[in-house]
Amino acid sequence: MDAQRSLNITIDDTSPIIRYQPLSLFTLDTVPDPLTGWSPICGAKTWVCDDHSAHTTSFDGAKFALSFFGTGIYLFGNVTSGMSYDLTIDGNGVSNGLNGNNDTEPQMLARVSSLKPAVHTLTLVVKKGKSNGLFTFDYAQVIVDSATSFERTILNGTSSSRLTYGPAEPQYLQSWSSYGAYNATVPDGVDFNTFKASDLLGANVYTSFSGNTLLYYGPCYAASGAYTVTIDGSPNSQPVQLNASVPYTPVIARCLRYYAGGLSTNSSAASSQIQHELLITNSQEKSWMTVHWLEIWNFELGEGSPS
Repeated sequence: MDAQRSLNITIDDTSPIIRYQPLSLFTLDTVPDPLTGWSPICGAKTWVCDDHSAHTTSFDGAKFALSFFGTGIYLFGNVTSGMSYDLTIDGNGVSNGLNGNNDTEPQMLARVSSLKPAVHTLTLVVKKGKSNGLFTFDYAQVIVDSATSFERTILNGTSSSRLTYGPAEPQYLQSWSSYGAYNATVPDGVDFNTFKASDLLGANVYTSFSGNTLLYYGPCYAASGAYTVTIDGSPNSQPVQLNASVPYTPVIARCLRYYAGGLSTNSSAASSQIQHELLITNSQEKSWMTVHWLEIWNFELGEGSPS
């Protein structure tokens, strides 16, 4: 019997898959105001903001939502001056089991465990405290307990033969170029040096894969923009629309641009696995869509997983 293990997925506050409402009003030339909504901030002193970013707010009723596949999730950040928050999973209120603090370093804000292994939606709503109170969200960590037979496949953006860049017309193919990667820690097997990018409206990348989890990474920066992601699309399906632009000069080098879990793996034929089809398309003119690497996970859930 394969040994069971716990799998972790870190979702930084900068990931486009997190839906913030409302965002504060700002531009590259102005400072975000946390009194008016969520304010993205970067504390880096270099060109790379990984591990130095956060979303802050003092706005009563500010919220964010995040969908994930797992058996638990942890939230990290901090609160000051009486700020508090309500947390729901799939519309049901849950106790975060923790209290906020006045530390400037990220602390665990919430810990939710023993969830059924399924796709869940977390919603956090901020409740205002004193006039100088501040709520800061840093990152989330998704937990998948009791996983067995774990396999990870990495598709590098500049070298994998399984990634097809297009469409096939010359203007699109020529728009895809390789660029030097930013200095950030990446998993073993990822090409540290280069990533692929295009700023042409309609440029896309396609692959097929077999697995139950997909992670798509590519740098996010001010010149990034809107793009769509479709898995197993049909003529009637609606692609997921995302935006990877950040309101500061430094880049998020290992930006999680898309994440999908709980995908089907077995077909009706016992000996075959389902092949999923992924299409990522640049949907904004003169904005950069980047592809550094894709991760495909395949695993089974053991008997210890919550039911």
